[in-house]
Amino acid sequence: MSDYDPTKTSTGHQLSEGTYLDSHFQAMQPEYEAMIRSVGIQPGWRVLDAGCGGGSFLPHLAELVGETGHISAIDLAPENVAKVKTLIEEQPLGCPIEVEIGNLTALPYEDNQFDAIWCANITQYLTAEELDKMFAEFWRVVRPGGTVAIKEFDLTSFTFAPFDQRCIWRLHVGEPAHGALRSFQLPTWLKQCGFVEVDCNTFLSERSHPLRPMELTYFQAIFRGQAQIAMQSNISKQDKDAWLAVTDFKSPDHVLKHPDFYWRENHILVVGQVPDNQTKKVQSENG
Repeated sequence: MSDYDPTKTSTGHQLSEGTYLDSHFQAMQPEYEAMIRSVGIQPGWRVLDAGCGGGSFLPHLAELVGETGHISAIDLAPENVAKVKTLIEEQPLGCPIEVEIGNLTALPYEDNQFDAIWCANITQYLTAEELDKMFAEFWRVVRPGGTVAIKEFDLTSFTFAPFDQRCIWRLHVGEPAHGALRSFQLPTWLKQCGFVEVDCNTFLSERSHPLRPMELTYFQAIFRGQAQIAMQSNISKQDKDAWLAVTDFKSPDHVLKHPDFYWRENHILVVGQVPDNQTKKVQSENG
C-alpha cells in the first residue's frame, strides 16, 4: 500500500485536508448543522472559525451572523486557506470574510476582537501544553461575555459493522489517538482555563445500508486512512490484513455493500463563555 494519504495536509495532520473535510461534512450534514445552530451565534457578531479546514462551516456561520456580521477564518495548512479563498471568491457568502494562515496557539488578532469562536475537530491534534495555549488565546481574543464553541470527534463511540470490533480497538490503542479519546475531558479543561457556563452536548451520527454517494466517499476515505495507520502500527499481520481488506472497494463482499452495514460516530460540542469584563480582568491579572 502506498504511503500517500490524501486526507493528510502538508502540516502532517491526517483527516484534515479540505476535500476530505467537505466529504465528512456532507455525509454528516444534518448533525453538523444542528451543532453549529445550537451554539447561539447571533446576527451582527464577529466570529472566528478557528481551524477552518476547507471552509465547510463558513456558509452556515455566514448565514447566522448575516450581512451585518463578520467572519475571520484561520488554518495552519496553506492549501486549506487557498481552498477557502477560492470558495469565497466563487460563492460570496453575504458577509465580509477574511482568511489567513496561522497557528491557533498564537493568534494574529487583537484582544477582545470576537463575539464567538467556532473550533471544529482541532483539539485532537494538540498536546496538553498546546491545548492550554490555544484556550488562553481564545480567552484573549473573545470579548467579555463572548462564546467559545469546541466541536470534537469522540473516538470512544466509533464503530462500524460487520467487522471485528476488537480489531478497531487494537488499532486505536496502537496509535497516538489520545486526542480523540479525551473529548469528554474538554468541559473540565475549559472550566480550568477560566471559562464559565460550560455546557456539553453529544450528537450521534448513525448510517446504514443503503448508503448515499457522499457517504460512500467519506467512508472510503476513512478506510484508506485507517489502513494507512494500520500498516505503520504495531499490530498483528492478521489485523493489518483485515484493514487492507476494507480498502478493496471492488470486492463483492466489501463491508460497505453488506445489507447489514452500520456506521456510528459521535461528536461532542462544548460551549463556554468568557466571564464578564470585571471577572475576566481579575482572572487575567492573576494569570
